[in-house]
Order: sequence, then structure tokens, then C-alpha cells
Amino acid sequence: MTLFLPFVAAFATALLLTPAIRSLARKVGLIARPSQDRWHAKPTALLGGAAVYGAFLVGTSVALFVASAGTGAVTAIVRNPAIGIVIASSLMFLVGLADDRFHLRPSTKLIFQGLAATIVISFGVVYPVTGWQVINVLVTFFWFLALTNALNLLDNMDGVAVGVAAVAALFLAVTFQWEGAALLAAICMALVGAAVGFLPFNFHRASIFMGDSGSLFIGSLLAGLAASYPNTASVSIVAVLFVPAAIAVIPILDTVLVTITRTVAGRPISVGGRDHTTHRLVAMGLSERQVALLLYAFAAVGGLVAIGLRGAPPGIGMTAGGIFLVALLASAAYLGQIHTYSPADAPRGRATLLISNLLYKRRALEVVLDLIIFTVAYQLAYLLRWDGQLPAEQWAIFESTVAIAAVSKLVMFGIRGVYRGSWSQLNLRDAIHLVQATVLGSLVTVAAVMFFFPSASVSRSVLILDGVLVALLTLATRASFRTLDLLRHSLREAAEPVLIYGAGKGGELAVRELLGNADLQMTPVGFLDDDPSKLGRLVQGYPVLGDVAAARNIIPERGIKRVILGSRALLDEHVESLCTACRSFDVEIFRLELTFRPVGGKAAIAVDREPQAKVRAVPLQTA
Repeated sequence: MTLFLPFVAAFATALLLTPAIRSLARKVGLIARPSQDRWHAKPTALLGGAAVYGAFLVGTSVALFVASAGTGAVTAIVRNPAIGIVIASSLMFLVGLADDRFHLRPSTKLIFQGLAATIVISFGVVYPVTGWQVINVLVTFFWFLALTNALNLLDNMDGVAVGVAAVAALFLAVTFQWEGAALLAAICMALVGAAVGFLPFNFHRASIFMGDSGSLFIGSLLAGLAASYPNTASVSIVAVLFVPAAIAVIPILDTVLVTITRTVAGRPISVGGRDHTTHRLVAMGLSERQVALLLYAFAAVGGLVAIGLRGAPPGIGMTAGGIFLVALLASAAYLGQIHTYSPADAPRGRATLLISNLLYKRRALEVVLDLIIFTVAYQLAYLLRWDGQLPAEQWAIFESTVAIAAVSKLVMFGIRGVYRGSWSQLNLRDAIHLVQATVLGSLVTVAAVMFFFPSASVSRSVLILDGVLVALLTLATRASFRTLDLLRHSLREAAEPVLIYGAGKGGELAVRELLGNADLQMTPVGFLDDDPSKLGRLVQGYPVLGDVAAARNIIPERGIKRVILGSRALLDEHVESLCTACRSFDVEIFRLELTFRPVGGKAAIAVDREPQAKVRAVPLQTA
């Protein structure tokens, strides 16, 4: 079956249908209003999901017509699992449409998601991850719910969710076509056409949003399609396990990041916020357009990894997947620090405190990353030694000794104090400790393997390669934080460095305005605040450097050109002291003001909170 016709039909329909849907949404009042926990700054039409869904149905109808004309078996088409996926995603479209209009409770949406997952499974769509059907059904059920909600969470910035979905659907179409699942491939291309046709209206600055009708529909459709990945003889178990996850990597990564950070902060996961991957990338200095394009690229990399895993031998596939997983987790760990929650969001309850201690005090994420690195390095050493083709006896030795190799190095890393340092502050001393821990871990690995498996013919070159790879990979992951810091600063090197006084909500507002308004040509460096409990904290990814008294040292040290007062509730003596310090270094000082300007020439009203009005920085008289 040709994949061109479903794509063109859906693409053309989306281009024609979206403007009409946008006009309808404005007429009936289905408008997304700006709010503090949302990113958009102006009222924007909803109902974009209806345009995507309508275009998809047209493309899918073309695919079904071609399939039935080619086979003459309409009954077989109707009973195809693909039809169950379309029915379930159609149900989710209706649920999302009701949510856009009536704001359904999360529990209500979850019930309907469970119903949709049941429909998919009843049509024979089961993710074949194990040899037990009951477990496979449960995994499929939770996979459907997880990916549906993951794309819903990702739909938080112009063009991101629909573009990432288009990339994922394209790679799914390629893999289905290679496996001979022509109808599934055609349905994927119908989704690609609908998404690409809608994207010009949804890309920054968007004139229409998908709403929950679009994000729930696309998320459930991708979940069902990914769970249908063929379990044929040409597909390895590694491919079955990791190909769908690699293709859907961006929504999965964003969901994991938001879930962990909100849980640690004691915030409900279901409540919206500006703490998603997209928002953190903007805080790094990227524009909204650059964020969307970067995530498209990451989604494409995930698709390429999935294609590579599809035909790779198990050993190479697991190694490549492990390296990809390490890179993703390291990126997530870095992005996780580019946001802080207000003190009101402090961890609450024993369960939340336990998770917080586990993730932060016990450095669990670093330990998990290192365990993956140790495993990947050990397997890669075997693959390099045997030119990618492990003999059966060597594969058996690897499986028997890999746990010993990983645990031995983990113990030595702990003893040498590797987990006491900060990745963002990696220095020569930390690197030396890491290399020492690697050498000791390799020696302990050799001793342990010889003790527990004296008859095993472990190659000495494998153990040497293992130590070298562990050192390189662990140093690379830790150095990545410093590299990303340099990249973050280079993105805004053309702008003047700015210090913000006040690390509260006004200060956060100042950061968002400076990052989002390139015309100001100012980049935040850090904060001043007289609350000693905030010293060293990160606010929107920028540190609280000290109080007003420290300004005389911070200004010349950081090359500060301007200072912004990020709050109106500042003590006069502190402001006067800061003004004196600024005059000493010929630094301009501004006050952040938020105004309502009524039509008709009346006086503007300055306010402290964050209504939907224009933010501007106004110079403060220092004389």
C-alpha cells in the first residue's frame, strides 16, 4: 500500500480545516486564557484537536479504501487491530473535547482512558514484552495510560507536542512498513499529514491550540500504534522492548522529569506549571522556536536509535540503548536543576519526604546512572574485544559476571567519595578521585570474578577496556554539566549581564521577561536577596549570590552592567545601599513595573502581582 495518499489527504484537509475551526472556536468562546501556570501570553483559540482529528479521519479513510480495494477483504480490515486503535483514540478525542469545554475531573478522564485502553487490548493489541500474556496485558494497559498523559503534559508550548508527535509517527510508519504492517504504516502517515498540516497554525506564535481534544487523541493513538509493534522473527527482543520507547522518548522524558521534580517539591502532578522540559530550555536561553526545533531533533534521534535497535544483535542493541539512556538521564538531571519551587511547595508527608531524601540526599539518580554506565562499559568491552560477535561461551561469562563488575565499581565509587561532589562544580580533584575509584573498582572486579568464577576464561583485555571505558563515560557524564553551563551562558553572551534584587515571585517574573524578550538585550546572572535561607538556592536556574551588602563584590566580579529591582516590597535603606553601590561602579539600576494602561488617557496603574499585562523595566532615580 502506498503511504503517499493518506499523508497528502490528511495534510490538505488540515490546511483547509484549521482556519475554519479556529473561526468557530472564537465564535463559540472556546478560548485559552493566559494564566500564571500557562506559558502563552494572549487569548488563543482552542479546538485545534478537531482539525487534527478530522484530517486524520480523512487520511485514514483513504488508507482503508486502498487496503480494502487491494485485498477485497473488508471483513478482515474491520477486524484489524488498527481499527481498535482508531476507535479508542476517537473516544479520547471526545473526552478531550468535553474537557476543553467543561473541565472534567482528572479521575473522570482517567476512567475513560482505562476504557480506551481496554478497547485497544480487546482488539488484540498487546505489547509483547514477556512470555506471560497476563503481564503483557497489564503492561499494555499502563503503557497506554502513560503515553496518552505524557503527550498531554508535553502540550505546553507552541508547536512542540504536535511536531514531536509527527516525528514519532513518521518513524513508526517506517518501522511498520519494514515489518510488512502496511495498514498500520498508512495510519501513521495519516497522523503525520494531519499534524504537519496543523503545525503552521500552531507553531510560535500560535493562532490556535490543540487543547486536550488534540493531545489526548494523538497521545492515545501513538500509544496504541507503538504497542502494536510487530513481534516477528526479524525483530529482536531488544527491539520489541525499546523501539517504541525510543520513538516516543521526548514525551516520556518530559513526564518523568515533571513527575519526579513535582513529587519531590510536594506539588500535585496533575496541576499545571512552568516546570516542563520546554520551559527549562527557555530558561537556558533558547527561544520558543529553538526549543521546538531542538525537541524535534531529539525526537528524530530517538527514531534513528529505534531503527538501529530494530536490526541490531542483542548485545549491540543493549549497549546502544544503554548509552542513549545515559545521555537522556544526564540531560534530564541537568534540566531538573533549572527550576526551583516556592517555599510553599516544600515536601509534605512521609512519602514525599522519603522520595526527596532518596533522590537528593542519597544521590540515587547518580547511582542509577553509574550502574547503567558500569553495565554498558562492561558489555562494550566484550564487544570491542570480540569485534561485536561474542562467542556463546563469552556471552555466558558476561551474563554471569556483569552484576559483580557493576557492584564492585559502585562500592569503590562510594568509598572514594565520588558521590559527595557536585557535577556542576567538577574540578581536577574530583576527576582524580573518580579515576582512582575506577582503578580500584576494576581491581576489585578482577578479584571478585576470579574468586566466584575461578574456571571462567575472562579475557584480561576485556577487564582493561572495561576500566578505560568506565573512566571515560563517568567523566563525560559529569563534565556534561559544565559543558551545558558553558553552552547556556554562550546562548546569551551578546546580552548585558544583569543582577536581580529580590528572589521572590517578582524576581521570577523578571527572569521570564528577560529570557523571553530579546529586545531588552539583558541576560540574568543571579539574584540578590536579604533572606539568608535563600542563599545558594537556584531560582529559575539562576543562583542567589548574596545580600545587598555583598553587591559591592558581586558587581565587579560578575561584570554586572545593570541591576533590576524585582520587587516593590523592599526596605528603603536596602534600596539606598544598593543604589550607592551601583553608582560606585557606574551601573544602571532599574525597577520592574507592571502596569494596566486603560484606553482613554487615564493614569496607568502599577501592580505587584502578575496579571495579563505588559512587563517593562523602568530606570530608577539613584541620585
